Order: sequence, then structure tokens, then C-alpha cells
Amino acid sequence: MTDLALEELRAAYRRDYDPYADRSIADHLAELADRRVDKPVSYSARGNGCWVLTDYDDVSDLLRRNNRGVVSFPNEPDGLNLSGARDKQIPIELDGPEHREIRRVLDPLFGPRKVAELEDRLREECNRLIDGFIEDGRCDFVSSFAVPFPGATVLAIMGWPPEDLEMMNGWADVLLHGVPGGTEEESNAARGRTHQEFAAYMARKIPEWRAAPRKDDVMSVMLDAEIGGKKLTDDQLFDFSVLMMMAGLDTVQSVLARSAVYFAERPDQWDRMFENPDLVPTAVEELLRWATPPVPTRTITDDHLEIRGVKIPQGERVHAPLGSANRDPKYYENPDEIVFDRPVKPHLAFGVGTHRCVGLHLARLELAIAFEELHRRIGKFELDPEQPVPHEHLGLAWGVLDVHLRFAPGSRELS
Repeated sequence: MTDLALEELRAAYRRDYDPYADRSIADHLAELADRRVDKPVSYSARGNGCWVLTDYDDVSDLLRRNNRGVVSFPNEPDGLNLSGARDKQIPIELDGPEHREIRRVLDPLFGPRKVAELEDRLREECNRLIDGFIEDGRCDFVSSFAVPFPGATVLAIMGWPPEDLEMMNGWADVLLHGVPGGTEEESNAARGRTHQEFAAYMARKIPEWRAAPRKDDVMSVMLDAEIGGKKLTDDQLFDFSVLMMMAGLDTVQSVLARSAVYFAERPDQWDRMFENPDLVPTAVEELLRWATPPVPTRTITDDHLEIRGVKIPQGERVHAPLGSANRDPKYYENPDEIVFDRPVKPHLAFGVGTHRCVGLHLARLELAIAFEELHRRIGKFELDPEQPVPHEHLGLAWGVLDVHLRFAPGSRELS
């Protein structure tokens, strides 16, 4: 496609959208819902430009396609690969036999049976964290629980040093969200520095792990893994670690934090969720649909990607907010409402197809246990009227920076 033809195509579908705009998640969802009706496929010239999808079927189609795109950031500066990948990022950018090889290695490490073995450890960690704030009658739920709970589990599974959790959470936060309230340039500069810091960290750790084989944690298994008959290079292990750090340390905490805000404002729903123990798994799925954090962006690598008759050419970025797809009224009646017994329609919170999130079973178990133990120990809670209201963040994953809660000290009833 010539430059002129590309500019004409972009102009024909132009409707600007800033995924980092300092607005609420609800405002972004409202904007995307309006676009779903008016321009379900559109081009935004903000930043470096990207195509924006809004419809469940279109997003699902993009995610199911193999060999169609690489991970990118919607406003990533040209020449700076913030995802870290020097080649195809493992496993998300591999397709065909290479992808099947690496998933055969990874899937058993995160399979239902393996994850179920973690239940006692997860409940113990959950209660250890609750013990740290329950007598106070108030807490910042994000820093006291939503961040450290899944983080400690992910580091243990990966075989990363537990004492580095706070540092890694900070890196994941910057890579995904940039600088809250900062300019696009400030966020990209912060991501660049973070990428360098994490690269230096892994450059020290990977040789140490190679020299001293350990147990069956993920990094140890990946050190022995092969693709096409070759073991992974240090660069490939680093790129894999970037992805696992961002996905493993952010998604569950984001769903926990947004759910905490919702239940603080809707205590009737909090109690209803536990009226029937059999309802908890379906309630977790509904919360995942409603609070879906990931906002994947891909750069097209084939000749073109055709969506709704629009042939998007090679090199163009495509922005696919999963939260918008999961609010498509074609499949979810009253999509902005949480309905625990909603008729089943598979949501896209974990993606779909061969690249579906490898950690989905772990995420589901973490959420179910967290909700169960919080309800058992604390019961009702509310937003602390003496603290600032929750501050949301956007970027590659939607979530909440802080959620100040108030509850009865050491009790299940509010004073």
C-alpha cells in the first residue's frame, strides 16, 4: 500500500482515541461503547497512531489469529521496543510448531492439578496479609493485600527471589501504566529506564541460575527448555521474564482492587456472592469479565489484517481493549452490571485461542481464595470517608492505584 493510500484509509476511519487519557475507566468504557455503535473499527492519530477495535467478535478474531502481530505499546516511540523483546517474545509472539513446543513446557506448570496444590499456601498467605491490618479497622487494600498477595505467589512459582517483590511490582507498574498523571514523554522515558534496570537485574540472575540448577520452578524449567532443538538464550529468557512479570504481577491485583471498590459500594452483592458456595466460581468469572484489566496492542506483521472489510496493512498498530469486548451488549445484557448468575458466554479476560493466558487457572484460584478469606475474616467494609477516593490508572492494564477501606477492627461487622 502506498503512503497516499494508507493516509486515505486512515482518514476514512479516523476517530481519535487516547488510551492514556486521564479519565475514569467508566468514561473510557462509555467512549468505547459509543465507538462500537458509530465506528467499531477506527483509526486514532494520537501518539504514533493505532487502529481501535471495540466489538467482541472483532477482538476475539484478532486474538485467535496466528502469525498476525507482535506486542507493542499504543504510544511507543519509534525505535524503542518497550516490551523488551529483541526477537519474537516467548510465548506470546510464537506461532505454529515453536509455540506448541513452548506451551508443552509451560502448560503443565500452570495446569489445574499443579495449581490446586497451591491452595493451602495461598490461604496461608492470604490470612497472613489480613492479620497485618485487620485490627486496625482500615487499610489501603491495594498496598496491603491486592499487590502482595498474587505477587508472592508468582515469585515463588517463577523461582524469583521473594525479597525482590516490591522492586518487581514497581517495574511492572511502570511498564504497564507509565507515570500516573505524567506526560506521554515522561511515561515513555520511565519505561525505558525500567526496561534497562530489569535487563541489568536479569543479566546478573540468569547466569547465576544457569550455574546453580534449582528445583522445578518455572525459570529452572525454562533454562532446560528447547525450541527447534536449541536451548533458550539469555535474551529469550529475559524477554519471557518481562512478559511474566507484567502479566503475573498486575492482572489479579487489578481485578481484586476494582472488585473491592465495587463491593465497598455494594455490600448487598458482597453477601450475595457467598449465599451459595457453588456461586463463587461463576461470580469470579463475572468479576473477571466486568473488571478485565488487559489492553493488548499488536503491530501487524503480515501483508494486512482484514477486520470488517478494512484491510489494515503491515506495520500498523491495532489496539484491542478486552474490557470493551467484554461489555458488548450482543452477548452480555446490561453489560455494565455485575450479574453473578449471568448465562455463560466465555469472556476474553484471559484472551482466546492458542495464546490464551497460561496463568488463567492460577488467577481464578487466587481470586476465589482471596474473596473467600476476606469475606470470612472481615465481612462488610466500606470506602474510608477520611481518605481520598480510589485513583484509577490506565495504560496496558486498567486498575486502581489505591483503595482505602474501613471495617470493624478484628470483627466481621462495621461499627
